[in-house]
Amino acid sequence: MSLKRLVLAALSVVVAALITVSLVGSYLEPQTQGQINLLQTNLSLQAHEWQELGDVATRDRLIGNVQSAIEAYEQVLATPTPQNQRLRLELGLLYADAGQRDRAFDTWQHLINEAQGATHSTAEVLMGLWADPPQLLPDAETLIKNALQGWFRDRALKRLYELQQRPDALTALTTAVQNRAQAAFYRLVLIGTTPLLGSLIGIVLWIVWIYQHLRRRPQEQPLPPLTAVPWGWETLWAGMVIWFALFFAISLVLMPLVRSFIGMALPLRSAMAQTLYALLTYALMTLAGLSWLWYFLRSFGKRPSDWLRWQGGLGGALRWGVSGYLAALPLVLLSSLISQALLKNQGGGNPLLEIILQSRDYTTFALLYVMVAVMAPFFEEILFRGFFFRSVQSYLPLGMAMGLTGLLFAIAHLNLADLLPLTVLGTVLSYIYWRSQNLGAAMVLHSLWNSGSFLGLLLLSGGTEAGF
Repeated sequence: MSLKRLVLAALSVVVAALITVSLVGSYLEPQTQGQINLLQTNLSLQAHEWQELGDVATRDRLIGNVQSAIEAYEQVLATPTPQNQRLRLELGLLYADAGQRDRAFDTWQHLINEAQGATHSTAEVLMGLWADPPQLLPDAETLIKNALQGWFRDRALKRLYELQQRPDALTALTTAVQNRAQAAFYRLVLIGTTPLLGSLIGIVLWIVWIYQHLRRRPQEQPLPPLTAVPWGWETLWAGMVIWFALFFAISLVLMPLVRSFIGMALPLRSAMAQTLYALLTYALMTLAGLSWLWYFLRSFGKRPSDWLRWQGGLGGALRWGVSGYLAALPLVLLSSLISQALLKNQGGGNPLLEIILQSRDYTTFALLYVMVAVMAPFFEEILFRGFFFRSVQSYLPLGMAMGLTGLLFAIAHLNLADLLPLTVLGTVLSYIYWRSQNLGAAMVLHSLWNSGSFLGLLLLSGGTEAGF
């Protein structure tokens, strides 16, 4: 065996080990989806307060009630998370509102014994508010406003104003609650109906595409595969292994060194600091990946960009990209539900979701959006569809090549929670690339998918704020 093959074999073992450790390690982490589900639960609690929807029984049927929120919180809290203390504060309020005062006191007493700072003080305030007789502690209003959000803040303030006998404050709060509840209901409707309508359209598209395939006349030729590439399996393997090695070198070695250096003067605690760190990391990965592809492909007789298929122009890219997004919706949503059921709130998630949920300023949102909706679709589609799928469809049956590309695309995200949904999405991306013969279509689809997820998170997280 030549030295080159020995080095490649050793690098392959290292890359495979790092991927395996990352995937196995993600199983021990709670799914980010659990936090997203709680955001939707909190939005539902807030929308439930809108009296224009009818009486309490009607609102319970439409939106859910406190008991369903308790069950959602207990499910998430069954797995330890860094947000446990805040969630337990909120769970105690749910118990108290449901008339389960002993459970509320047990929950808050645990926080008083274990927590420190604002969480400890807020738990004392809440116990005092629901005690018999009540105990009104100093700075109760300030602590409630700073430590709680949305429905939970409103509930605690309502109890406080009632005990303090402040009718003016209570009237103003009631008006504000109704305004927030109305806005929360509209957000909830938008979040719930948009994927449903998109999925219905996507199902129709699949029916049409399958019908067209079945009705094809024998003399009609099916769409040809993309032009075969002149390199073989070993060259493809080397290209992907070296890219993964660059990925791990930047994310696990270079950027932690940069972070430790910056952290000496500026700890990366704020959402903006984390966003800039993530943006720099991804920019370096993109630059390194594109540079490697340029170097790798230039020896095969064309400019590297000539190996990427752009047939159909911008119009074709938009048409197929939008169609592909709608077609992907029902399949990915179904696979997400299956994944959640199998993993039972384990499996980790995309670390960018946590940053998005913590962000509160437009500059941070804009930078995150550029990263997820512009940079990621551009580079990842060049790598996985333009290079990898283009290569393997030269050696494998078309369906197998699409599935393999989707699986590798999912593995590259390094968490089990997204493994099945992203495999499905990656397979649809390959299918759209093949059907359109246009890499831009896959980029548009990828951008639309990330944009939809991003905007959905903004709607959910914004709905938990006291004012929006």
